[in-house]
Amino acid sequence: MNYINSRGHFRPPWEMRLPPGKLLLLCLLFALPVRAELAAQLQREAESRLQAHAEQQAWPPYRAEFEPWLPAGAAQLPACEQAPRFSPAQPDARPWGRIPYLIQCPDSPGWQIRARVMVRVRLPVWVAAEPLSREQELVSARLELQAMDIGRLHRGFVSGPRPGAQRLLRDLPAGEPLYPALLAPAWLVRRGEPVVIEAVGESFTISTRGLALDNGAERELVRVRNSDSGQEIRARVVGANRVRTLL
Repeated sequence: MNYINSRGHFRPPWEMRLPPGKLLLLCLLFALPVRAELAAQLQREAESRLQAHAEQQAWPPYRAEFEPWLPAGAAQLPACEQAPRFSPAQPDARPWGRIPYLIQCPDSPGWQIRARVMVRVRLPVWVAAEPLSREQELVSARLELQAMDIGRLHRGFVSGPRPGAQRLLRDLPAGEPLYPALLAPAWLVRRGEPVVIEAVGESFTISTRGLALDNGAERELVRVRNSDSGQEIRARVVGANRVRTLL
């Protein structure tokens, strides 16, 4: 078969048989495996990052969807002889939502492109099963787990083990999820309640009774009044209805 065109130039047989439109389609088809493999690797990287975060935070079982995106120019990239490197553009960013990535080929010469993954996660989070009041302790609150799209919870969420020794800083309507800024440590000392005051010296401890004049969580300083002397002092909360001061 003659592979010489009318101008005397050599042309390979597949160019002689294909019209220009089909030739372009064939070139794109040859490039698709490279782009598809990069997309698959990018998704695996996002899956691994999300799983590591879930294990660290003791998440219950969750459902996740991943939608990798690469620019059109990725179809023209040469195959990478070495393993490509995938790194989030913001390493400390949360592993869900729209996550920008940088993909680098360490070959010489190599290349790099920007890509992204859209990660959607449905996770059981703690919500109020009834209206909750400010200063209410979660030990006595009715809570339940409800699966939600955490990408829509812009104030954050609470998942994993049931929250315990904490209190609410503001009211929370029924059906609303808990979020970190809403919670504070539970009071161990309450204003108007009796406390044990431990006065600690260099080699001794004296205990006496007192009355709390402030609410206080663990390690906080509160005002207390000595029941015997009537003296008001500041002491540190060390346990339930117990405070300590240094002599």
